[in-house]
Amino acid sequence: MTLGRSCIRLCVIAVAMQASSAFAEVFQFPALHANQPADPEQALLTNYNQVAVVYGSADIGAFSPAIEAFQQNNPQVGIEYHQLQTLEMYDMTIKERISGAANADLIISSSMDLQMKLANDGYAIAHQSAQTDALPNWARWRNEAFAVTQEPAVIAYNREFFRENELEPPRTREAFLELLRANDDLLSEKVTTYDIERSGVGFLFLARDERFFPGIWDFIRQLGQSKVKLYSNTSPMLEKIADGQVVLGYNLLGSYAETFSHRTPNLGVILPDDFIVVYSRIAIIPRGARNPNLGARFLDYMLSIEGQTVLQDAGNFNPVRADVPQSPFSSLIFDRYGERVRSFPVGPGLLVYLDQAKRQRFIRRWQDALLNRR
Repeated sequence: MTLGRSCIRLCVIAVAMQASSAFAEVFQFPALHANQPADPEQALLTNYNQVAVVYGSADIGAFSPAIEAFQQNNPQVGIEYHQLQTLEMYDMTIKERISGAANADLIISSSMDLQMKLANDGYAIAHQSAQTDALPNWARWRNEAFAVTQEPAVIAYNREFFRENELEPPRTREAFLELLRANDDLLSEKVTTYDIERSGVGFLFLARDERFFPGIWDFIRQLGQSKVKLYSNTSPMLEKIADGQVVLGYNLLGSYAETFSHRTPNLGVILPDDFIVVYSRIAIIPRGARNPNLGARFLDYMLSIEGQTVLQDAGNFNPVRADVPQSPFSSLIFDRYGERVRSFPVGPGLLVYLDQAKRQRFIRRWQDALLNRR
């Protein structure tokens, strides 16, 4: 992981709250111009020597270019980025609010359902600006929850393995299933995907698959037969596919996979031909934020044409705004495959994935399918 000139990697810290603790890796981006103006009123107006605290689930290596670009436009503002798992972020937000402790200034999570629940339950404050108004209607809810990116689920594979074994990488879910059935010995313990019990985005991707792929449970049973390797994070899966420990990955985050493939040509990335599940990271300004104005300023930057372009160019986080010029990867998704995209609109509809009874039934069915229990 390579970070820019200004980032100070503090450490892995434990933030203990009540009976539980959350573990965050904290990265400091000091203000570029920390000298305060002589006029105190001017210092207040320009937020000199203030620090915006951001909770996020995005890997710092992918997200730091957006932070550094924001600071070029706001040199007097420092950023403290807490990289957290999504469930930890959700729990911290609630506990900080209940205890009266100051919260982050902005929360950006890949668990769309958890973010939507925070907003729906009154944990977010409203923010409206020219940048939020530029979002399509599906990408904002009550000016409290905002889609910041669009990211597809992809198939990733080890190019060398497929070439040496004269295999065609699968381009649909049916082809993936048939490949596993026809090469059970060759691909045993060589396939990977998310552990939906620990990965919020993995759960959302699979729930979407169930809606649009009638054969999903046969597919999961075959993954179990193939002794699939389960992970909660994307990066370890990509690394293991690239070096051959496993050779095929299902439903991996396309933003990370595409970026990784540029550094590691042995990693192939496929946008499925049958349909593409696309999700968004959602940002909220939490009620109880230390500096909500700074959170709003950083949010507006990310939603601006410049900010969306930086997110796209540096991290392959596809833009939400229609007026941002598309990268080749983004154009491939939304222009070539536009009719096959299955997205998640920002709104209360996401809360269905948090119904505990339905969620537990879904997870039990997934467990049974992996273990080939009918």
